[in-house]
Amino acid sequence: MRWDGTTWAQLGSGLDFRVNALAVFDDGTGPALYAGGVFIGGGSEPNKVVRWDGTTWAQLGSGIMNGDVNALAVFDDGTGPALYVGGTFSKVGDAAAWRIARWDGTAWAPLGMGVGSWENTVRSLAVFDDGTGPALYVGGGEPNIAGGQADFIARWDGTTWEQLASGLEGTVRALVVFDDGTGPALYAGGHFSFAGSPFANSVVRWDGTSWSQLGQLVGSFNGTGIALSAFDDGTGPALYAGGPFA
Repeated sequence: MRWDGTTWAQLGSGLDFRVNALAVFDDGTGPALYAGGVFIGGGSEPNKVVRWDGTTWAQLGSGIMNGDVNALAVFDDGTGPALYVGGTFSKVGDAAAWRIARWDGTAWAPLGMGVGSWENTVRSLAVFDDGTGPALYVGGGEPNIAGGQADFIARWDGTTWEQLASGLEGTVRALVVFDDGTGPALYAGGHFSFAGSPFANSVVRWDGTSWSQLGQLVGSFNGTGIALSAFDDGTGPALYAGGPFA
């Protein structure tokens, strides 16, 4: 649905099942809204990921052939901006793509060997520069992602996968970049209690070198869902978290 500040409106004929992720991407023909999720219908029969140009829905090539889409992000690996798609799939078009793939506006491509086996699920994506250049960060639902090289979270620099210190010990469901005044850092939220040695209680900060917890721990993020976003309400930027906590 679209909210213009006053009313809600449907986008064309809509989609036929759940939307899990939204992102804006310009494939060279102008910015468009991309939706990923668990659907097969809508206009020109998209498969799990689709483009809305303001008037019509269109699929991306042959779409995602199996599995679902959980996360979308735009990242430039040095060859130009592209839309990165993460989820539970293992194939795009005729190519194997384990849980993550790249759409450049024309064709699909896998990212190396992807992020693992049937048990692995990509749940979150974000772009962050740790001082060595922008990279794509991928949060997952199982240990040993990126071919067994990382636990629940990994970094893709456009060529290779890297682990973030000793990784995390539970599902990563949200990633966002936020500057708390000491410089931009990557924040991860999900269902975990430890980030290496620091006690994290499901929200943790990565500065490019090490993990750290966020202040005093109050309550816990327990359950299956969490969302993170940075926002300035007029009193300065802050990190906002939503989820099943009290």
